[in-house]
Amino acid sequence: MTYVTVSSGKGFPRYRERQDRALSETTRTSSITRRQFGLTAFGLSALAAGLTACSGGGGSSSDGGAKTLQLILSGDTNQGGAFAAAAKKYKEATGITIEVVDVPTADITTKLKNAATANDLPALARVTAIDPLWANQLQDLTDIATSHAIDPNFLQKSPDGIIPAIPSDLTAVGLFINKSLFTKAGVAFHTSVDTTWTWDEFIAAVNQVRAKAGAKYGVVMDRSGHRLRAMMYEFGSTAFAKENGKYAGDSKAVETLDYFKKINDDQTMPKSVWLSGEDGNAMFKSGQVAAYYSGSWQVADFNKNIKDFEWLSVPLPKKEVNATNLGGGFMVAFKDTGADDEAKKFIDWFYNDANYTEFAKMGGYLPVKDLKVDYPFQQASFELYQKQIAGNQAKGDNAIKRVVIEAYAETPFSGDPLREETVKMLSGSQDAKTTVDNIVKLYNGA
Repeated sequence: MTYVTVSSGKGFPRYRERQDRALSETTRTSSITRRQFGLTAFGLSALAAGLTACSGGGGSSSDGGAKTLQLILSGDTNQGGAFAAAAKKYKEATGITIEVVDVPTADITTKLKNAATANDLPALARVTAIDPLWANQLQDLTDIATSHAIDPNFLQKSPDGIIPAIPSDLTAVGLFINKSLFTKAGVAFHTSVDTTWTWDEFIAAVNQVRAKAGAKYGVVMDRSGHRLRAMMYEFGSTAFAKENGKYAGDSKAVETLDYFKKINDDQTMPKSVWLSGEDGNAMFKSGQVAAYYSGSWQVADFNKNIKDFEWLSVPLPKKEVNATNLGGGFMVAFKDTGADDEAKKFIDWFYNDANYTEFAKMGGYLPVKDLKVDYPFQQASFELYQKQIAGNQAKGDNAIKRVVIEAYAETPFSGDPLREETVKMLSGSQDAKTTVDNIVKLYNGA
């Protein structure tokens, strides 16, 4: 049988992951370089494993071949159980059990870190960030990426020349509106990326909805640097892309933050989301907000759980350019788990056109290869996201490749500087220019 395990986060020291989706900013190590830290930790854990005769957690079988492999991830249940369904299908086809361990999003980084330290990594994981601690313990997936024609725009080699991770799915920042409130207020909204609204037009529209339909707020944005980075792209910023090997700010980033502060201060946006951590998703689903700046990963949730009003995916506003920010999860296979070959065989099977199409369709995922997916719900929403991605004019770094690049980078930083420094700005402790300067310093390891 196929196992789907949901853990409370206690006493389960080795598994999980996910994102927010979106590409969350990766947690970094501190004073030594990432590669030094990862290699040192790996060496220590391997030594400990040798002294204690510990066995890895990748797979097990009574006849010496791995018959059960663990796939650690987060959020599959919320996305319709697409990974669990793939595991069940794989069991039927091969006799190999993929134990899908679905854990809370907040726990997966720590669980995999603990597993790496204990030399007890699983065979497989689906992650949204690559930890420098275990980045050097990943198998090379180059042959799979090549044979299944994964879009090269979403592939990044490590310094050693391997492809350590293949995106399992693609997400993009996007915009939702409470269509019922817009209709009640008699306010028009845009539906085409080609003729989208400007930021000023969008803010004027949601404030009209507030005034005429009784919405408490005009728009809510997730408390995430990933989302705010998309807004910076729309304003023409490179959003802290590297220049000559160093992260850099620009005047457009300052302009974006000034604008963001203004619409928080005048209550177009609820300050409680960014300052107090109130849940933007729950706020939008309550029906009290005209628009929600979030992303494609919300479509399946909204389709299932919003019953009290009509909602709609609409194009993002722009200041200078049409832009979004990409994200998603990554499939990885760990080395020396006792199931190395079987792990790669599952990933190879997973990206088969028929299997991958079924996965994307069930989970509401955007594909990372050239496939036509007919979704059973909200087809128009997914097509809009694909158009938004195709027309993406963001000037910054490739967000998918950046995840891999940062895992192997020499300059460490911790947390999400863009989010954390923006919170300080919104609380009144610094202006937009100081905020940008501080973000640059933190990204560069100051």
